This record gives sequence, C-alpha cells and structure tokens, in this order.
Amino acid sequence: MERTAETMNQEVNRNIRIPPWLIYGLVYFLAAQISLLFTSLEGNVSPIWFASGIALGGILLHGYAVLPGILLGALATALLNDHSWMVSGGLSIGILLEAIIGYWLMVQFSAPRKLLIKPVHFARFLLFCVAIAPLFSAIIGSLILWRTGTLSTATLPSSIGTWWVGDSVGILILTPLLMTWRSQHVAGTTRPAVEWLALAIATLLVCGLLFGGYLPEHLQHSPITFMLAPLVVWCVLRFDIRTTSLLTLFMAVSALAGTTLGYGPFSGGEDRFAVVFLQIYFGTICATALIGKVILDERQISQHELKLAAKVIQHSPDAIVVTDKDGRIVSANPAFINNTGYSPGELLGKNISLLDSGYHDSRFFTDMWNHINQQGEWSGEIWNRNKSGTILPEWLNIIALENGDNKPGHYLGIYSDVARQQQVMDRIHRLAYYDILTKLPNRQLFNDRLDQALKYAGRNNQLLGLLFIDLDRFKNINDTLGHSSGDKALALAAKRMQECVRQTDTLARLGGDEFTVILQDVNEDFDTVLVAEKILQVFKSPIQLDQHELYLTPSIGIALFPDNGSTVDDLIKFADTAMYRAKELGGNNYQLFDSNMSEPFHWNLEVETALRRAIENSALKLLYQPQFDLHTGAIVGLEGLARWNDPELGIISPGTFIRVAENTGLIHQLGEQVLTIATQQAIQWGKQGITGLRISVNVATLQLKQQEFFDRVKAITGCCRNCGNSIELEITETSLMENAEFMEEVLVRLADIGLEVAVDDFGTGYSSLSYLKRLPIDLLKIDQSFVRDLPSNSNDTAICRAIIAMAHSLNLRVLAEGVETEEQMQFLRKENCDEMQGFLYSKPISADEISEMIRQCFWHTSVTQDDISSTQPKRPAPPRNST
Repeated sequence: MERTAETMNQEVNRNIRIPPWLIYGLVYFLAAQISLLFTSLEGNVSPIWFASGIALGGILLHGYAVLPGILLGALATALLNDHSWMVSGGLSIGILLEAIIGYWLMVQFSAPRKLLIKPVHFARFLLFCVAIAPLFSAIIGSLILWRTGTLSTATLPSSIGTWWVGDSVGILILTPLLMTWRSQHVAGTTRPAVEWLALAIATLLVCGLLFGGYLPEHLQHSPITFMLAPLVVWCVLRFDIRTTSLLTLFMAVSALAGTTLGYGPFSGGEDRFAVVFLQIYFGTICATALIGKVILDERQISQHELKLAAKVIQHSPDAIVVTDKDGRIVSANPAFINNTGYSPGELLGKNISLLDSGYHDSRFFTDMWNHINQQGEWSGEIWNRNKSGTILPEWLNIIALENGDNKPGHYLGIYSDVARQQQVMDRIHRLAYYDILTKLPNRQLFNDRLDQALKYAGRNNQLLGLLFIDLDRFKNINDTLGHSSGDKALALAAKRMQECVRQTDTLARLGGDEFTVILQDVNEDFDTVLVAEKILQVFKSPIQLDQHELYLTPSIGIALFPDNGSTVDDLIKFADTAMYRAKELGGNNYQLFDSNMSEPFHWNLEVETALRRAIENSALKLLYQPQFDLHTGAIVGLEGLARWNDPELGIISPGTFIRVAENTGLIHQLGEQVLTIATQQAIQWGKQGITGLRISVNVATLQLKQQEFFDRVKAITGCCRNCGNSIELEITETSLMENAEFMEEVLVRLADIGLEVAVDDFGTGYSSLSYLKRLPIDLLKIDQSFVRDLPSNSNDTAICRAIIAMAHSLNLRVLAEGVETEEQMQFLRKENCDEMQGFLYSKPISADEISEMIRQCFWHTSVTQDDISSTQPKRPAPPRNST
C-alpha cells in the first residue's frame, strides 16, 4: 500500500509539473518588482535591473521555449507601472530582443553551457551579453519613454546610459547565478559549514555597517567600500562560483536598499551620480570576482588533471619514462624503475641508451627516429637490457611532446607489460572463434559450446533448447543495396537478437543470415517459445540503415534436448528442419520440431542426390507427345517431356524432380540436358527422312534469368538449323512477365537464330496485349484448365474463344492442351483453333515409337488413342479440312 501511495504521488507530481516558461515568467515579474523598488527619480530607470539576468539566464538554459513567459512577465510589469498597452508592448519587445541577441551571439561564437568553465567563454559572455545585448533594450526602452513624454530630451542620454549599465549589472549578477544553480557539477572544493557560516556572518556585518545606517556621519561618504574587497577575495579563493555569485547578489541588494533609504557611501548628493557610482562599483566588483573565480577554477581543474595524470602514471602497470630532446631521462614511474633494476638516482639525468641491449643495429634506430620526426610517434617491438643484464623484449610506444614553439621538447616512452606475441595470439583467437562482423561466436565456437552444454544438461537431467534463425529474403538486401549495407543490417539484427537472450545463453552466427541460440537451464519447452516470440517481436520495428528503412523477419526452428535429439548433429539437423518448415509457412514465425517434419526433407535430399547422379550419367529420358493441326489432321509437332526412372527410388514424377531441381540450382543442368536430347533427336529424325516437325522444350524461369542462357541455347541448337526440323522453346506466361524488358531482349535474340517461342499455360498469368504484340512469339498454348470442361462450361467457352480471337488478331497460332474428348476437339475445331495436344490421340511415348508411327503414316486426327492402343491398328483416314 505504501509503495502504491508513493507511486501515485510521483504520478501526480509528474502530471502537475509546471512548464519552464511559466516559472521564468513569474520569476521575471518578481525580479522586476524588486528592481522597481530602487527606481531612480528620472524616467523609471532602475540602477540594477535584475530581471534582465533572469531573462538571459532562462534562454541560455532552455532556449527560445521560455520566451512566452518572459514576454508575459515584461508585459505585466509594464502595465502595472501605469504604461499603456502599446508602450508596454514596445518595452517588452526591447527586453526580448536583448535576451535573444545575447543568446544568439553566445550560440554562434561561444558555448553557453561553458561560460563559467573557460575564461575565453566568460570573456565572450561579458562582451556579447553584458556589453552588447543590453544596448538594444536600453535604446528601445528609453526612446519609447521619451516619445511618450516620460523622459525629457535632456535626460535621454543619461537614461540610456543608466538603463544600459543597469541591465548589464543585472545580467552580470543574476545570469551566472542561474547557470551555476542549474548545473549539477560546480567546480570548487566543498568547505566546512563553519567556514561557510563565518563568511555569511562577516558579510552580514560588513554590509549592515556600510549600508545599514550604523556609520558615523563623518564616515558616511568616505571611500570605505574597500571593506567588501576582502570578503570577495575570501570567497573567490575558498568557495565555489555559486557562492561567489550569491555573495555579489547579496552585496548589490544591500547597497541598493541602503542607498534608497539614504544610508551608505553612495547616498547623498544627486541621485544621478549616486546611481552611476553604484553601478560602476558593483559592476566592477562582480566582474572582477567572476573573472578571478573562472580563471582560478580553470587552474584548479588543470592542477587536478595533472595530479590525476601523475597518479595514473605512478600506479600504471606499464613502464613509463620521459626524456628531454637529447634523450636524458627526466622522469620515470615505479614500473619503469622496477623493470630496469636501476634506482631513481642511477636513472635520472642518464641517457636512455643506458638500456641498449645491442640487439638492434644503427639502421633500426635511424628508421625509428625518422618515423618519430615525421609522424610524432612510433610503436614497435624493442629489446632492452636491464641492470642485471637480462634481455627484455618489450612493446614500446614513443610520443613526441611539443613545447611552445611546436618542436619536440620531450619524449614519452611507454613500455607495454604485455608481450606482442600474446596480443597476436589473442587476435588469432578472436578470428578463430568469433564472427568479425557481429562479434558473436562463430560456427566453431558454437559447436564447442553446444557440445559442452549437452554434456552438462545430460549430467544434470536438464532440458536444453536450440533455436535456428534465418532472416527471410535477406538476399534481396544484398542484391539491391549491396553487400556493405547487408553487413550493416546483419550487425544491427544481431544486436537486436542479443537483447532477447540471457547472459548464460549463446547467440552465434553460423554464416550468411543464419543465427543460432543455445538456451540452457530450460524448465519446459514453453521457455524456448518465449525466446522465439521475443525475437519475432524485436523485428516488428524497422531497421534504420543509412537512408533506408528495412523490415526484417526471421524464420525460427526449435529443437529440444533430450526430447528431439541427444547429439550435436541431431539437434542441429532437427532445429534446421523446423526452421525450413517455418519458411515453408511463409516465414516470420517459429516452429517446434516434430518427427513428421523429417520425412519430406529426407525424401527431397534423396531425390536431390539421385538427380545429381542421373544428370551426370545422362539417365533422364524424353517422351514426346504429338501436336496435331486441327485443319489438316496431320502431326505438326512434338513436346519433349522429361521422365526419370531411378534404379533405387523408382519412377519420380516430373513435378517432384523439377521442384527439387529448382530449389537446389540443378535446373540449369537439367534444362540444358533436356534441350540437348531434343536437339539430337531432331537431327536424328532429319537423317531418317522425318522432317517438318517442331520439337518443343519447356524452359524454367530460373534458366531465363541466367546471364549465359542465350549463349548456351545457341551453342546447343546451332547444329540443328539445317536438319529439316525446328526447335521451339516453351515459356510460361508468368515467366514472360517477369523482368519484361530483359525477356524481350532474350526473345528477340532467340528469334534471330531461328528458334520459335511458344507461351505455355496461357490464360493463367496477366499478360499485357501491347506487350505480347512486341514480342517475337509464334504460338499461344491454351492452358488445359480452360479445356477440361469444354464445351459445357460457359466461362471456359468464353475464355477459349477470346484467346483464339486475340491470338489470330496478333497473327499468332493457337494450340489447346489437354484435349481428351471428341466434344472438346470438335468445339476447338469449330472455333478455328489451329492445333491441339492431348490424350485423345496420344499419350507421351518414346522417340522410337514416334518414328515407327510416322513411317507407317499412322498418325492422324481420325485415329484416336484407343485405336493406337488396339492390337490391330487401322490405317488413317484421309486428312480432313477444318469444318
């Protein structure tokens, strides 16, 4: 309950926080009212305008955000002083202009936050903020009061001067106090409370004596204000700058109050002279005190840094020595004395060559000093001899220390306590076991840690989780932005994942965009799921990479010990399998390993291995399915279809081994082999007198994207140009629309060498008619999905009619795939389709069967597949014209 109440109080305090501009507006108003208590008799001009210090201090600390508050405070002050709205506005603008100009000059030419740290910045503060900026307020304000008749022409110059000096002294007193009060670190030594109390009492007594009316009449106007000087000196020498600012503020307020009441050395006589003397005196006192304090603080800081540096050198484990320009030892730390074995008396004043081992020749030292003279430093291995005669190989860093004329006056030598060989070994270890890019453990260290973790988990009967992480489509980043950007993205991704694991876990990078996480001391499998969900969560926000905003998504596979596996290899294999399952489901998810996941992966691996062997041994065969002219009924072409009967795996369907080939990159070799077989068969048929055939071969999308695709096709089909048969390449409509400009260039080049091009599966993609018109295409193949339900399906009927009409309007031939019934064939012939292909007349058969059928003139659209399959084949009927 207590914690709840405390939390509620903190929440309330946050909710009622007063904005800085309002605070400064109120403080400005109060400071202005105090200043007005000491207003001179002429023109309502105060000898010291404390409000100016508040305004400039506020803007130096908070920027332009406090200006609304300063404006409100200035307006309220002027209105309460019986000025009109117009006059009040003009006076307020002058005050704002003073603060803005002072702030702008400090920002442009100095450092506002350091004005009480470096004398050069304080000097610029005196020039910009104390001398220049108040001129604007003084001139604008005096002219407005003169214009309204409040000031006479005769008093205008003195009013400007009094206003200017009053604002300047107000800034000099209040602004440094604000700056030090808001600073958390104020230079200076904390003094005992007794001394602080003594200073306060002495200040009260002296100010009371000078300005409280306790001086005898004959001393009232004596130059006894020097009594304040010892207090200022005491404060500057013994206290911090915050106390010094408070002291000058108290003295100024005391003098103003006493002078107003007619007491003290500044009272009596004309008000004008009393004001001038008061301003000059306290302006001088304040400026002198602050300048002295800033200079003294800088020296104290320098002395502190020198003492700290001396302590560091004295306690450094490295041997450090300083010599003059002639090599004589000037100073040495204890580590250097201990290493050399000489006493300080034996070293100081002696030349550093005292340690020469004789191991290095004169050329070594000549090269070393040439490098020092050119670069100002040198690093390298050097062998020295200590007092006992022992040779010490050390790593030496020499730095030239320049004197006032920018010439080396001394040399600093640092002898490293760690041998260079150890440094090299450490670097070799890092290179061997850690990834250079992400600084994560690499594959070798990961395997070692996983092995140790499994042994530990086995001994203690603990559960262990292994996460395999792969960044989805990361290759796109490398391809589009370059590998340099990809490396940066990997480093940022590793940093995000590092935030999701414990220090006892191991996040490693195996290579590329693959990462792993070893989770030890897991209570249940749900713990691994929580880590996976954390990783997915951190990637929901984009990665900022240079000028790009990237979204990365991981696919995560999870395997558990001992539930899924007990060895390093098994656990890695199962986590990898689960990760690929996550990718199959679209990525950006995690999957726990299940034994059923392994079966398709094992099958695909077996198919891949056997397919590689089949391609190497040319074990794939081509079957050919005839294509008929629907007008004449004659055979006009053949589609070559790859088939594979493995001795061990049996018959593998084309859909299976083509998919594996595409996923493993074997599609290029497979496609070239199929094209080679078809070309050689076309040549062989030509030699047998079988000519006029068009042999078509399917080309995969990945083949088309290969840079050397055209050159390979040209080399394979070149020998078939005069064989009497032609080669046709079938390209799917989807492939045709990918990278359209590139595809157009490839197809034009294929047409130039005499190859025909057919668009396969037409109607399943999104081809543009204008695009098709530009391409050198010879044939459109209507996809069998539109033929299957002809002529009963009205949608398919309309689609086929549209495709046929469109193709003919573009002067293209049309072939219908998958024709299996007489009704389908009759419909297509009626709609003026050019060609057909399907089981109605022939299934895919071998090249020898094709040759035999053609020689017997057995093929014609009057002969169906049932006729061909019968034991007593019929002679074909005469060719038919289109009906």
